Amino acid sequence: MPLLKLDDLNPAQREAVLAPDGPLLILAGAGSGKTRVLTYRIAHMVAERGVAPGGIMAVTFTNKAAGEMRDRVARMTGAGARMPWVSTFHSACARILRMEAALLGAGFDRNFTILDDGDTMAVIRRVLEEAQLADSPPPELVRARLDQAKNEALSPAELAANAADGRERAVAQIYALYEARLAAMNAIDFGGLLLRSYQLLRDHPAALERWQDRAAHLLVDEYQDTNRVQYLLVRLLAARSGNLCVVGDEDQSIYRWRGADIRNILDFEHDYPNARIFKLEQNYRSTKTILAAADAVIQNNRERKAKRLWTENAAGEPVTYYTGLTERDEADFIAREIARLIGAAAARPADIVVFYRVNAQSRVIEEALVRRRLPYYIVGGLRFYDQREIKDLIAYLRVILNPADAVSLERMVGVPPRGIGAKTIDAIAAIAAREGIPAFEAMGRLESESNIALRIAKAAGNLYSWMRELSGRAAAAGVRALLDQVIERSGFAAHLDAMIDGAARRQNVAELLAAAAAFDAEHGPGGLGEFLERIALVNDSDQIRTADGRVALMTLHTSKGLEYPVAFIAGMEEGLFPHMRSQESEREIEEERRLCYVGMTRARQLLYVSNTLSRELYGNRQEARPSRFLAEIDSGLIRRIAPESGPQPLLRAPSREPYVDYTDSQAADDDGGAPGEAQLAVGARVQHQTFGRGVVRRREGKGESAKVWVNFDRAGLKLLVVKFANLRAVAD
Repeated sequence: MPLLKLDDLNPAQREAVLAPDGPLLILAGAGSGKTRVLTYRIAHMVAERGVAPGGIMAVTFTNKAAGEMRDRVARMTGAGARMPWVSTFHSACARILRMEAALLGAGFDRNFTILDDGDTMAVIRRVLEEAQLADSPPPELVRARLDQAKNEALSPAELAANAADGRERAVAQIYALYEARLAAMNAIDFGGLLLRSYQLLRDHPAALERWQDRAAHLLVDEYQDTNRVQYLLVRLLAARSGNLCVVGDEDQSIYRWRGADIRNILDFEHDYPNARIFKLEQNYRSTKTILAAADAVIQNNRERKAKRLWTENAAGEPVTYYTGLTERDEADFIAREIARLIGAAAARPADIVVFYRVNAQSRVIEEALVRRRLPYYIVGGLRFYDQREIKDLIAYLRVILNPADAVSLERMVGVPPRGIGAKTIDAIAAIAAREGIPAFEAMGRLESESNIALRIAKAAGNLYSWMRELSGRAAAAGVRALLDQVIERSGFAAHLDAMIDGAARRQNVAELLAAAAAFDAEHGPGGLGEFLERIALVNDSDQIRTADGRVALMTLHTSKGLEYPVAFIAGMEEGLFPHMRSQESEREIEEERRLCYVGMTRARQLLYVSNTLSRELYGNRQEARPSRFLAEIDSGLIRRIAPESGPQPLLRAPSREPYVDYTDSQAADDDGGAPGEAQLAVGARVQHQTFGRGVVRRREGKGESAKVWVNFDRAGLKLLVVKFANLRAVAD
């Protein structure tokens, strides 16, 4: 194989790629080419240093990032070469658990089901119903607490030992019952993939040694996003060789709410005193202006390592900062500007993203895009594999692979309807428990139960017979062939035809069949387990599409790892961004500031930020104040568009006062009477009996229904009906 050329690496990147073995920390700022460094380092180890690919393991957080790394490494190491192991954390753990299934304990085998969020909640609800605890917390709280416990590597016993009150002890008890239920189902939830992998490697030295050999050179991407259990897994795998290379940026640590611990990257030198540190500070993505604005924001954080990004890119356009009177104004501006960019051929729809802090913001933005007939899609909404008809069919496949999966069995027997209801499901569960058999096998014995109607028992027996036949053929069959058989024998197509939206649902089923056929073409027959695992581990970033010509809408938390020529960040207001939940904690404010930094650095050429003077959210309209993050940006980097005023320069940093008057007011005659049309023009000064003096910001309607938005000096923005408001025009 020819020598690997490093000419397209900058000096800092080249130094990191060529660093010798041992612990390495690569601090990679936004857009600094961290994936390039990781892939070049892997390729260099294989091509130049003779490291066996079978001893290299690289882990990251998204399927998109893992796929990109695999593709790059394959191109660099040559076709046909053995590939290093590049995977997400959860996929890697699923593989470890399947390979070591004999060590998982009673109830588990390598065909275990990976539960999605909906299935997890179904199991929790069933456990709560059966436990009948006096101080039983709501299922949502239980789910959140169990996720937290698994992120912190706590078993049920450890959670119970740390319980501070009766509620926590109840959660620990439910945790134990929940895990027992999963074992009986041969199922593991998302967090359990990580926790059970850690526990298995911790408790079985021989297994640990096998996987330490497989990870003799361990590379971890996005290390700032690791939680406690991931940190412990990495420590275990790297303990023997010491060859640990972590890449990350504490300025992009934005997942504390789901367990990520920024201390993992900040304390790396403490954990590994002989670590070498490299900084990647040259940005290849954004303009100088965007980078300077983002850097001005993040420099206000204390919990970070000193670094400052720079770029050789052009200065580019100023950051556009728009303020609307209401969220509808903001959305209309965003839609109008997107239409202008597309019309001027300055951007394609797929080049544009709109970020927001909370999902509830998307509705009004969607409405504005629809009005202008701008194509869009929402990232992080209902996933394809969460569509009802898709989950119904997947339930059949899960039971074929794992007959103990009671949750999938319950879904399967109900679609299409067969008259099998809650009473029959309970009977199946009772038989399974009594005879110590999987729920699927128990379904085949219903005819022996006197309390089950013969008609229903026969329907269940018929389903059992042909599903068992498919189970016997699964090891040699393709996924597409199994799905075809399920659809034909179950009557699923007729079931969809009877639905009002059946045509759309049949299109989704056709898409699933196409995906299964493509999978079979790549993997051959017998890949059902891998197909189901791939579906279970799909994440939000896998919904990103760039080829179908649509604007992307997503929360800022979904933005990691992405970049767009044009980015909008909507709702930059105190209480929304930074979020109200962060207001009492400086640490939480710093996380919100990192989230702002991440959003800003997704933009390559144009960045827009926007807010409103008044926003309705969750049914309540409130006054809005500009986000403190806007005040941290140098005004010279901003092009300001204020309410009703058009573009104008920002002469000072945004005020933190509730409202700022950016309109040149023209005094109206103070005649002491009711104002006319001219006297209520935008910019006119008026007096209200209760709210005092203010400025008219906007007019709506005419005649009896006429309304005005008035920004009062003391009371803030108010919407008033002119007929009843008793406004007086006054001199300024």
